[in-house]
Amino acid sequence: MDTLNKLNIIEKGRNLASLCTLGVGGIAEFFAEPDSLEGVQELIKLAKGYPVYVLGGGSNVIYPDDLIHGLVISTRNINKITWHDDLSADIESGYKLPGLVKNIREKNLAGLEFAAGIPGSLGGAVSGNAGAGGHGVCELIESVLAIDSSGNFRKYNNKDFSFEYRKCSLSCENIIILSVKMKFRASRPEDEEIYQKFLSLRKNQPLNFKSAGCTFKNPEGYSAGKLLDDCGCKNLRVGGAVVSDRHANFILNTGNASSFDIMDLIKICRDKVYGITGIMLEQEIKNAEPCFIAS
Repeated sequence: MDTLNKLNIIEKGRNLASLCTLGVGGIAEFFAEPDSLEGVQELIKLAKGYPVYVLGGGSNVIYPDDLIHGLVISTRNINKITWHDDLSADIESGYKLPGLVKNIREKNLAGLEFAAGIPGSLGGAVSGNAGAGGHGVCELIESVLAIDSSGNFRKYNNKDFSFEYRKCSLSCENIIILSVKMKFRASRPEDEEIYQKFLSLRKNQPLNFKSAGCTFKNPEGYSAGKLLDDCGCKNLRVGGAVVSDRHANFILNTGNASSFDIMDLIKICRDKVYGITGIMLEQEIKNAEPCFIAS
């Protein structure tokens, strides 16, 4: 890793808690915020043999409180958008999803109404096929530019990958998503009503607290929030972590929670729902794992 010390964008011992919406996380051994795709490529080529993590908008992820061995790459400064024509654009992975929704609405375009109020970056949204109401961002993708563990750029057309509820096959490819080509459509009068409908759904969520978003995926035919509520999970607490009394599928950091508090509370809620209903909830918040070991 000595080669990484030659780059002035490398920072040692960066605390990640302030970069994550949940407000928990340990210390990154090495941390970088490149501002170009070529900068990411240079980092990966110099990080041979070390784990490489990617951190986007910091939502929907839990980093452990320990030392994170390896290199954490933030995509916050990889956030350009390049329009090809009136409907399609290349959008870098660090572009914030709320900003993208606003951008296309200002251009009288549509297609992302379901994403109203969803936080995070586009890269993370694609990796987890973020969405609502049976729709996800992957529906709008024409192609994806990614980078592999050797620092090689790789392009995927939409026929090269699959997606489903909260899942995209690219997230299993040991790659980092760098840029996405998306195609939108001209807006219609009814799109504003659809946008407002999805935006109103967010009003039931505790958005003014530190949270990573929905804790669990909705099981088919069920609402995870309702299952948690019905099973008495609201207000359950471990240390500084508490289940929201407003929406039971949100775990909040009241100010001094550790990642261990969060994970313990997730397990308690999952076990409680399973014990009462026989339904095993699947975690939607991701435990931070390296994308790959740089080769």
